Amino acid sequence: MKTLTLHLEGLGPSDLPMKRLAEYLCELAELYGAGGHLHFASVTKGSARLNACVDDDHHHKVLHRVREVANGVGPKKAKKAYLRLADLMLDDQASGVLESEGCRIIQFPRISKHQPLVVFKHGSIQGRLYTIGGKDDSVPVRLEGANGETLYCETDTETAAQLAPLLFKQVRLHGKGEWERRQSGGWRLKKMQIVSYEQLEKSSLKAAIGRMKKAGGILWDQIESPNEKILDQRG
Repeated sequence: MKTLTLHLEGLGPSDLPMKRLAEYLCELAELYGAGGHLHFASVTKGSARLNACVDDDHHHKVLHRVREVANGVGPKKAKKAYLRLADLMLDDQASGVLESEGCRIIQFPRISKHQPLVVFKHGSIQGRLYTIGGKDDSVPVRLEGANGETLYCETDTETAAQLAPLLFKQVRLHGKGEWERRQSGGWRLKKMQIVSYEQLEKSSLKAAIGRMKKAGGILWDQIESPNEKILDQRG
């Protein structure tokens, strides 16, 4: 058996909810493409290291496939998995290095080679409120989205104080967001300035989660840019 390790710099095992870990492993399996010859091994401490083992006679095939994909060629599904992994790392504020048997194979891109399209638009997000803090007038607020991703927000001290009793509860936040085009398509929230909020009732939580999954954890209004039109994702 030969080792394959995705080293997520800036992200520890405790920062990886099980659902998020599953997303990484699913995309890695598609990227490696070794089928039944690939086996998950462990997640080691420090910066998270996702360890897998591959049969010796398939090791060189996996390395060849990964290097091809990093250079923009190779199977379509593998290229899509590569871009999806880059998006996951961008969402988690981590950088990734793929290593094998102690050698660096590829470095995942943290930022697109092209200037990403960024738009500012009022919208809504929802998830589990888990952080409110800071000593400045602009208070950082963090939500855990439907897929375990972190949604970055900020607000004034008055709104932060009102939100405090809702810590660790499901909420919907409204405000002006900065949205960035993903490399693999779709959009991600870089940051939102909160202007209002509401607590999600337990009776509607199941329905809210269903809507979050359909919208990738983010709800926003119709956006039009000079190049394209993004449809309302709220269904």
